[in-house]
Amino acid sequence: MLFLFLAITFSTLMLFAQESHPGQPQLNSREISEGSLPVIEMQPPDVAALRIQDQQQRAANLPMRMGVNLPIEFKWNEGTVLSKTPGFITRVFKIRTRGAVGLGLYFSHFHLPVDARLFVYDPQQQQVAGAFTADNNADNDRFAIEVIRGDQIFIEYTCRAEDADRSAFTVNEILFVYTPMVFTGNNSALPRANSDCEVNTACSEGDNWRNQIKSVVRILIKNGSSSYWCSGTVMNSTAVDFSPLILTADHCAMGWGGEYASASDLSQWIFYFGYETPSCSNAVVEDSKSVTGAVKLASSSPSSTDGSDFYLVRLKNAIPPSYEPFYAGWSNTGQISNSGVGIHHPAGEVKKISTYTQPLGIDQWGANAGTHYTVVWSATENGHGVTEGGSSGSPIFDNQGRVIGQLTGGDSGCSNLAGADFYGRLSYSWVSNGNADSVQLKPWLDPGNIGLTSINGAYNENRAVARFVADTVVIAVGSIVTFTDNSLGSPQTWSWEFEAGSPSSSGQQVPPPVKYLWTGNFNVKLTVSNQYGADSLVRENYIRVVPRLFPNPSNGHITMMAGNNDSAELQLIITNTLGKQVYTATGLCKGERFCTLDLSGLAGGIYLFTIIGNGDVNTTRMVLLGN
Repeated sequence: MLFLFLAITFSTLMLFAQESHPGQPQLNSREISEGSLPVIEMQPPDVAALRIQDQQQRAANLPMRMGVNLPIEFKWNEGTVLSKTPGFITRVFKIRTRGAVGLGLYFSHFHLPVDARLFVYDPQQQQVAGAFTADNNADNDRFAIEVIRGDQIFIEYTCRAEDADRSAFTVNEILFVYTPMVFTGNNSALPRANSDCEVNTACSEGDNWRNQIKSVVRILIKNGSSSYWCSGTVMNSTAVDFSPLILTADHCAMGWGGEYASASDLSQWIFYFGYETPSCSNAVVEDSKSVTGAVKLASSSPSSTDGSDFYLVRLKNAIPPSYEPFYAGWSNTGQISNSGVGIHHPAGEVKKISTYTQPLGIDQWGANAGTHYTVVWSATENGHGVTEGGSSGSPIFDNQGRVIGQLTGGDSGCSNLAGADFYGRLSYSWVSNGNADSVQLKPWLDPGNIGLTSINGAYNENRAVARFVADTVVIAVGSIVTFTDNSLGSPQTWSWEFEAGSPSSSGQQVPPPVKYLWTGNFNVKLTVSNQYGADSLVRENYIRVVPRLFPNPSNGHITMMAGNNDSAELQLIITNTLGKQVYTATGLCKGERFCTLDLSGLAGGIYLFTIIGNGDVNTTRMVLLGN
């Protein structure tokens, strides 16, 4: 039986939600202040020299470095023994690196035994990360925890007495944060001098984008000995399987020397969800939720900067439902959006929203044309959103709320409101960076090769997701189409709209066959809903209705399209302008959708072709050119 204190939980202002479990540390804040635990003192880096390097990195469009990783070899059995519960042993470690804004931990050989509990916290226990358990063990024995405020942290490890000598973890790097940060329950998110124009997503500018806001994450990037801030988006796919896909920028994974984050580094990336203020003016973050670890799926161009600058990963663990993630929809059409927003974490701060009200431009970042959108942001009610370091990788949404690109960089800022920003185009990222799956978005966002050019976002709450197919999409005028509902999420209601069809609408799951009496290309729309919400799918120009006879005019060799009923026998009657029958035939196109008529023996002129079959009669005016 586990010890009772594991049933006690901290308030949301004190407990991180990083894939953790209920519980509280053995050591309380009073004991910390009164005690004299030995300190592991780490030599701080030269922050002034780091800031000079950062200026050069920003000029080279590298991601915003927020800290450096100090090497250390500190094992689970080197702490001070503090045992209060029979049958269990607790060890406590205190680490200090003077001058740090915050400290994070990177673990190797992380493999906690069953019933072990690990906590990390600041001296006042205003931030408590954990409890971490065997459920946090990864296949490569790597782990990382969120940044804890201040320049000293406590590590508390409890295990069963029989596991006291069993290897549990090694702290192999300390993340020394030297840039300003927001911490849970802390007022440190007051506007910086160069960011006072930014707009919190809680403001009115975000009212029409509440779902999209929940798709944007802050990413703590690890790349070798440095850590960076970037932004990203939880992405939906046509499979609607809610695989935890995150889209960010390729350059976010690139370090100072041009090296890319390794698979080991990726396993220690931290993705923050819902990192935003509860109100427009309040800068306090009430809670913080995160997931650790990812696997790279694809990127725009690992050896070049001439592509569309995308980087797609899949989280190693599912996103907890309590995080309420929104899986963002997308569009790969490349069409120009006239309005929309960008949502991002500038400088690793709380989530911000920037608004554009003028059409996007098309430009390039490197040598290849058409790789990027350009945007100039607009003033809004509560400020003038722009982007900054840390915003890299964040999404730009079109006026339908769909992702159409991710941020590469640009010139905008609170001191340059008219500066343009560049977003790698999702339409280019789809297949244009190369032929391999590893440089395309399509294999991952459309894994079933359905061919949709856009999809809506969705919550993973068994929501209804609209999907349908037609038995054919090219038909002869007067023919019928049968539609099949393939929607997901157990819909309870269906609403079909058939442009130019008869019937033009239906409220049934299985609609009646739809007849098309006019030629042209027509849309079909399906809206489905259940107790969790509604979703619509529009397939534009989905049904193509063509003449039964073509070409027109003709030299006498005419193709007849029979429609859907392959077994029907069609009758053709041809009359001239005087109403005289000049040709008749029966049994045409039996078992075939297409058949060819040789009418070269008729003189040139205008004729009326009447086709009888499929339950109707249709007459078409044809011009024969003659010999």
